[in-house]
Amino acid sequence: MSRLWVVRIDISARVEEKINNKHGITADEVRDAIQCVEGLDYAHSYHQVRGWRFLVKAHIQQRPALVVLYDANDPVGDVYRLGSAHFTNRRVIHR
Repeated sequence: MSRLWVVRIDISARVEEKINNKHGITADEVRDAIQCVEGLDYAHSYHQVRGWRFLVKAHIQQRPALVVLYDANDPVGDVYRLGSAHFTNRRVIHR
């Protein structure tokens, strides 16, 4: 079985703003959950336009989350671009 090792995640300003405003997740939280973490649980597939896509399960703010990474064409293979990050469970607010 192959493993995913992420040394660095490149995060554009646009993606950083989106995950923060839409999902309440910061870039630092994504990096803390994924970078240099052994045993990441993930699946991957090939996207015709964006290339290899990695769907990584993580815990952010003590909640289950899904982080979408794209291959950054790094020669060593341990640098990725963040596509998105969001929680996989929804908090229910009772009124």
